[in-house]
Formats: sequence, C-alpha cells, structure tokens
Amino acid sequence: MGEPPRHQTLIPLFEELRGARVVLRPYRLDDAAPLFEAIDESREHLSTFLSWVKDHQTVDDTRDFIVRAQANWLLRQELHVGIWEAATGHCLGGTGYYHMGDASMWDVGSFEIGYWLRASAEGQGYMTETARLLTDYAFEALGANRVEINCDARNVRSAAVPRRLGFVLEGWLRNQILASDGTVSDRLVFALTRLEWRPLADH
Repeated sequence: MGEPPRHQTLIPLFEELRGARVVLRPYRLDDAAPLFEAIDESREHLSTFLSWVKDHQTVDDTRDFIVRAQANWLLRQELHVGIWEAATGHCLGGTGYYHMGDASMWDVGSFEIGYWLRASAEGQGYMTETARLLTDYAFEALGANRVEINCDARNVRSAAVPRRLGFVLEGWLRNQILASDGTVSDRLVFALTRLEWRPLADH
C-alpha cells in the first residue's frame, strides 16, 4: 500500500469515475442549477432523513455549497461528488467520502460513503453502481482498509445498498440519530474490510 503522502492536500484524486450508467465527479459552479433542481424535486422525499436539505432554498444556496465542497476537496476533508447519468448528463443525486477532516482517517485508511438520490431516480440501480464505484476506488486507489456506510434504520432503501454489495452490518446504534423531523432514531453501521472486499472485486 505504501506510505501515505506527507501532505494531505497532495493526495491524488480522480477527476471522474465512470460506470456503465453513472458518472461521478467533483462539483463545478455550473452544476448549481441542476443540483438545486434535483434537491428541490425531492425535498419532501429527502428531508425525512437528511437535515441539510433545508439549507438549499435557492440556487445561490446550492452554489455556496459547491464552493465549500470545492474547498473541502482541495483540503481532502470531505470529498463531495455529483452523480450524473452517463447517457444524458442528467443530475441524479450526490455522494462522496465524508468526515475526512481527521488526518488519522487517511492514516488508518478508513472511509465513510454517504449518498442520496432524487426521487425520480430511485429503484433503478443507480445507487448500487455508485456505491460500488466509490468502494472499489477507496480500496484500489486510496489504500483503504475499511469502507463504511451509515444510515437511519428507517431508511430501508439506503440500507439495501450496502447489503447488496456484501457489507457487514457491524452495529445497530439505538437512539443515536436526531432526524430532521425532531424524532430520535437508530443508526445502522455497515462496513467492508480490505480482506472482505478482494473476492467481491471480481464480480
């Protein structure tokens, strides 16, 4: 795996990841309008589980998010990317590696994937392909020893993705999430280690 770079900001990252039906790439400023449209279309659908939805009330709110995402990308603190339909360039949602501000996460090689899809794109396999691309990249290019996916226990669709990819349910944390509607819910913790991933990489 080799030694990690001395400077976190110099860790090489992809310009895009391309699958059979999706393209993942860092946000650009001209993504603000289509990204806002995807969020706005799905506001009720997303806000049950994702508190940040309320921060996107206008296109400028989304543009500000993109600027901050670009800064975090440069600092290697959070790696937000858009999910785009390969055939049409249509914005499908967002994903990335989160909570990377602690340098020890890079040293250990532990990465957390988060994701969301617009309502009209659900149930079509886009997110499974997306999570697989990020999982493979983490192990192949970032030297990951562990990839983790967390979700609200009530979010059945979100939990189905790591299960489909062979992740292990490591924990069911009771009363651990304060949902955007003010209710307290449970968090599911799924993970895949390097030794578990290798046989899956051939599928």
